[in-house]
Amino acid sequence: MNLRFSPQPLFLTLLLCAFSPFASSDELPPGLGKKAGGDELPPGLMQAIANPSIPTIVDATILGFNKEGHGEIKVNAVYKHDSSKGKFVPPKSVRGYGYAGTDRIAPLRVVIGKKGRFLLFLNGDLLHSTYNNRFPIREGKNGELEVGIGFNGAGGPWKPIKEIVVKIPEIKKSQNLRRLPPTKK
Repeated sequence: MNLRFSPQPLFLTLLLCAFSPFASSDELPPGLGKKAGGDELPPGLMQAIANPSIPTIVDATILGFNKEGHGEIKVNAVYKHDSSKGKFVPPKSVRGYGYAGTDRIAPLRVVIGKKGRFLLFLNGDLLHSTYNNRFPIREGKNGELEVGIGFNGAGGPWKPIKEIVVKIPEIKKSQNLRRLPPTKK
């Protein structure tokens, strides 16, 4: 009996086995550097929370989703807001993430996909950016609230929320003022 193997299926099998550990992880295969598919992979919560361009940071519980996929939320705490009109009124629902340059919105049900408590970075009733816009919150063993600081809301490692919120930059009063036109000489 003479068995013959075609090299193409064997090559494809070896190739799939070589890259399978990276198919379901946040790690990149060797040689791809910090970019995958043209997108720069951003840092986790510790660097994202220090971004001064984030307008609103809230601790919110997602109660459910409507038929459009928008999340109904209950805000537990407001850590940052840029409301220049005095008292801040948080949104009662979050639509999801708006794609840059288009009117399309990825619904919150698609972006997060589950109910629960999250630290949300908001811009009005939309998530602030593509990546690092939500981080899960849980009650720790000692009763303290903890937030998962992993990339893009992936969960652990977990840190006390008190340590995280001190990293939120203060909003300067000059940011809330309307920009005046330049004066003529």
